[in-house]
Amino acid sequence: MTGEATTNRSVRQQIEGNAHSAGLTDAQIYVTEDGFGSYLVRVVHESLDALDDSERRKLLLKGVANIVSTAELITPGEEEWYGPPFSESTGQMPLWHEVLSRPLSADELTFATDLDQDIELPAIVTFYSLRGGVGRTTALAAAARILSERGRRLLCVDMDLEAPGLATVLGCPEPREDQGVLPLLLALERGDEVDIRDHVLRVNEGEELYCLPAGRLSSDYADRLRLLDPEIWYREAGNPLHQLLQLAKESALEPDLILLDSRTGISPVAAPLLFDVSDLAIICFYPHPQAERGTELLVKALMSAKSRRATSDTPLTPEPRFIVSPVPPGPSAETVLTRAVTWIDHWIGDAQSRRPGEYDPLRADEITHAVSYSPDTAFRDKVSNGVATREAYGAVADWLEQLLPQTYALSASSRNRKHDVLEQLDFSTGTAEQQASLLDDFVHTRVAQQALDARSPLVIGRKGTGKTAVFRWLMERYRENENPVVVFSPHAFRNSYKWTLGSEALEIVESEFPGESAWTTFWPCYTALAAYFALPPEERADPPARFEINKESLDAVYDELSTLDVIKHMMSRPMAGLLGSRWLRDINSSAKNRHMLLFDGLDTGFGNNAESRKRRTRAVTGLMTFLTESEAHLSLLSFKVMLRVDIWQQLRFENKSHLYGRSVQLMWRDQNDYFKTVLKQAIRSEIYREMLAETRVGPSVDDWRDDEVRRAWNVLVGERMKGGKTTFTRNWVWNRLADGQGDHGPRSLSQLFHEAVQWEKREEARSSYDRSIMRPRALVPSLDKVSVEALSALQEEFPELDGVVEALRSLRRTPIEPGEIEAVDPTAAERVDLALEVGLLEIYEGTQDDVRRYRVPDLYRLALGLTRRGQA
Repeated sequence: MTGEATTNRSVRQQIEGNAHSAGLTDAQIYVTEDGFGSYLVRVVHESLDALDDSERRKLLLKGVANIVSTAELITPGEEEWYGPPFSESTGQMPLWHEVLSRPLSADELTFATDLDQDIELPAIVTFYSLRGGVGRTTALAAAARILSERGRRLLCVDMDLEAPGLATVLGCPEPREDQGVLPLLLALERGDEVDIRDHVLRVNEGEELYCLPAGRLSSDYADRLRLLDPEIWYREAGNPLHQLLQLAKESALEPDLILLDSRTGISPVAAPLLFDVSDLAIICFYPHPQAERGTELLVKALMSAKSRRATSDTPLTPEPRFIVSPVPPGPSAETVLTRAVTWIDHWIGDAQSRRPGEYDPLRADEITHAVSYSPDTAFRDKVSNGVATREAYGAVADWLEQLLPQTYALSASSRNRKHDVLEQLDFSTGTAEQQASLLDDFVHTRVAQQALDARSPLVIGRKGTGKTAVFRWLMERYRENENPVVVFSPHAFRNSYKWTLGSEALEIVESEFPGESAWTTFWPCYTALAAYFALPPEERADPPARFEINKESLDAVYDELSTLDVIKHMMSRPMAGLLGSRWLRDINSSAKNRHMLLFDGLDTGFGNNAESRKRRTRAVTGLMTFLTESEAHLSLLSFKVMLRVDIWQQLRFENKSHLYGRSVQLMWRDQNDYFKTVLKQAIRSEIYREMLAETRVGPSVDDWRDDEVRRAWNVLVGERMKGGKTTFTRNWVWNRLADGQGDHGPRSLSQLFHEAVQWEKREEARSSYDRSIMRPRALVPSLDKVSVEALSALQEEFPELDGVVEALRSLRRTPIEPGEIEAVDPTAAERVDLALEVGLLEIYEGTQDDVRRYRVPDLYRLALGLTRRGQA
């Protein structure tokens, strides 16, 4: 067949034509590739009985003889002792010589965990290592024990036939002579009827954990092992490996998971386990240079494979996970893990562009788990089920559990109301100044309560952590007769307070009263004036006579300009600062109740250019000096200053240490507290509240226990991520909404859910989903818009980062070496420290003093159009 592309179909057509010409019109014909560029052929017809082998070949193989490696041209009688025909599958052969030489696939890359629907059980996971000594069998046994304690049914299969040991690690007794994988596979090859339960050992009576050992080591074990040929399994119609797994599935064991312990290295059985039968492939390795190239080839082959698992229209690929073991103790541990993650980033990079848009790209750090060296584990005969095992291998167990059906689904009544609840859900996307329902949605965490306490005069936090939310609560939800005194506020609230000043007025103050003392004079005068206007008349005190301000002058103040005139007049008086402090003390003496002096908006209230930021530093330094000198004299007036943490860190003033222990830093370190900020908005939906009542979740979010937060979250967006590589949706969200400092902003969380609701509405019109109100996959495309908003807000507040942002855009990859930014824009390199400080960058490799690489967190990466280093 020279001159044309050869396929199974064209070879079959040629043989069919030859058979028809010879009058063998009803011949049975089988054709398949042999994996080496040639073909296997079987033709069965009774008329061949009169012909010898050469005559049969001449008659039937005309035109294809040169590309047929094996030809079985036989009669029906001969077929009885030839055995069943080989498989005609035209799919990829899961054999080492094929998978390692096969070109990288360009097909869409979809995993079992990407699917909205649950896969049919049992899920199959292979534990593999290219080299020995990396804890593969221990990891399998430990994960199996953890999952069996969680109530899962597991069958662990020792496919390391050359060096069996899984049964021992699990603590099982030695198998019988005829018990185990090897005798079972040989029986299946012979066509014997077998019961897999005769070959299985139960690990513990109290748990559904079973082991299928390799077999009993005896004098004839090696001889029997030589009879196995996995390549033949894929040439014949009956595949003993497939039959073994089917027997397990159909048995009374009914395992949720089948865990396969594969032979190390390029062993014949390992390839089918990895590239054909597995839903998940866990690769154990230590990042020694000797392991790098071989593991890279393995991973790239794995990402081009297609497993037996498939949906109706989507072939699936075994999904990779990595265990780095054994990681040495001490400071070298981080270096070892970083090297491993860097390698994995590169190995999976070529495949990233094949991920469908609605699925999350793989993240090397999320699909990698490090196991530290433990002498206790290394020298144990079997894996224990203690705390140390759960801590070391709990993440591996979570990976496996991701393949299993979720524990929760919407009730029938909830499914019927899904459209209505989607219409009711409304998540705020604006800033704290803009959110009309912010106070109702305010989450009373322990840190928030400390921030509201009058005994803490300073509240610091990074951008978006909730400082203005605290300010609004104090400004709008005060107790009766405890009027707040808004001294300085964000721009959105200035129209409500006639005395508040903007950036232009503050620039005029400094220009007309130059010198370091300008701001220590300004703040006492300005604060006293604000208190006079804010408090009820009966609690006011007239200004000191030396100010030469009468009541009529104060009554004439109605806007920023008239306020500025009064302030300028006050500051022009001799000893103005002392007079302002005296006036404030007089107001304190006249007060009948406690009142807070509120300061917010200081970060943006002075303008955004370089000179404005310098003015802000001078002004805020003056404010803090005034605060520390004055607060001891004010029994009923207490300060509450909201300040961005980076500004606070830059300040230098006497007695700064006096605020240690009396400041509160707003940081979202507790996932459940953070998620309450969005769940409080969701619970405004009446239908959602009714759904939660069905799951025994109470109506008061502030009073929810951690388990109630998780249940409410699971009803809203599902328990497990589909298309993300952390088991739980809450971890996926937590990781991706963190900036480079590990901080989280509630606004980004609200924006994410706002976008996810819109996405789910569109998707629900095409395909229904009944596990949760929103399918977890809705979060993935929604993150893009959140990233754009987050980067825009960062640049608005820190315009000096524009050069860094543009340099990052041009690099198109992350992580980034320090010299790469400087090569693009030397001036941008001067702002890298600021980018680190505000969370645009984080140190990926190295230390603060010796940075080898930076990384852009996902919160900003998507908006910058960056892929992870190594991605296509």
